[in-house]
Amino acid sequence: MDDVLCQTTEHLIERFNAHFQQQLSADDLGHMMKKSELPKEMTQFVLGEFNQPGFARKLEVKENAVEVVRALNDKYDVYIATAAMEVPGTFTDKYHWLEDHFPFLDPHYFIFCGNKEVVRADYLIDDTVKQLHQFKGTGILYTAHFNRGLETPFKRVDQWSDVYDHFIKQFDDRLTERAKFK
Repeated sequence: MDDVLCQTTEHLIERFNAHFQQQLSADDLGHMMKKSELPKEMTQFVLGEFNQPGFARKLEVKENAVEVVRALNDKYDVYIATAAMEVPGTFTDKYHWLEDHFPFLDPHYFIFCGNKEVVRADYLIDDTVKQLHQFKGTGILYTAHFNRGLETPFKRVDQWSDVYDHFIKQFDDRLTERAKFK
């Protein structure tokens, strides 16, 4: 969900820069955290922000996410899995965020987990390579600031229009091909 359906990092950077009077980009912050170059106070702020009540409710939706998920939902069973166990303070906010922005989805198909290995589906679109490796179906890597440039065995999508092309356009093309043989 984070950094796939919603702009989690963008919101976090905005709050971080305002709090510390910085001008860091998502790439800057990600690089500093990966290299453990972020001072302890700043690291604690970043981790604490995720668990702040209301943090997840304020997240913006990724461009075209609603339209593409709606189109997917018209043709497939769509489940939303989020590794919420890593940030337990976000459960309620994430649930309500999904209801607010994706009211056409069945809330019984929202999966709050830690390890997405428990998700039984054909496809998983995720920004975390570790989650995709643990998933039993076909993983698709959604590009985020922290996975850009990584070489992985997974198909990569950069935006929701790529997801549309992969699933909806392909689906429609297969229907057209089948119709030719009837």
